[in-house]
Amino acid sequence: MSKRLLVALLFSAGCIDTDAAVFVDATIGAAGLTVVPQGGLGFGMQGSFALELHLGARASGTSQVTYTSFSLKASDGTVVVESLPVAVDKPSPVAVEPGSDVLVTFTVDTGAATLDPAIKDKICAGQVQIVGVIEDSLESESSPLESPPFAAAGC
Repeated sequence: MSKRLLVALLFSAGCIDTDAAVFVDATIGAAGLTVVPQGGLGFGMQGSFALELHLGARASGTSQVTYTSFSLKASDGTVVVESLPVAVDKPSPVAVEPGSDVLVTFTVDTGAATLDPAIKDKICAGQVQIVGVIEDSLESESSPLESPPFAAAGC
C-alpha cells in the first residue's frame, strides 16, 4: 500500500470517538436559592438549578431519564427540605439520544407556603446542596446526584 493511500485512509476515517459515556452522565449545575420573607410568620424559597444530561455516541441506544424529586441538604449533611417544590421545563422521562446533551431547567418556588424559621437557620448556617436521584433506562441502578455546594441568598 502506498504511503499516500495510507494517509488518505487515516484522514477519511475521521477522529476516534473517545467519549466513554455509555450510560447517561448527569450533573446538577447552576444551582441558586434565595430565602424570601413570607409575611413575618416564616419564609419561602425561590431559585433554580439545571440538570445536565449527556450520553456518549457509543451508547447502545436512546436513554429515557426519569427524575422524581430533589431535596435540599445542609452543609452538615442533614436533609433540610425533603422534597423541593419544583416546576420543570421538560417532563420526566426525558429522551437522551446517543452523542447528545439535554438540559432540563428546574424552578424552585414555595409560593405562598411558609417554611419553619428553624429551616432558614439551617440553610443560612453555611452552604447547601441540591440532591436528587435519576433513573437511566440503559442502566439497571439509580444514580444519586449532588450539586456543588453553594450559599443561599437572602440570609
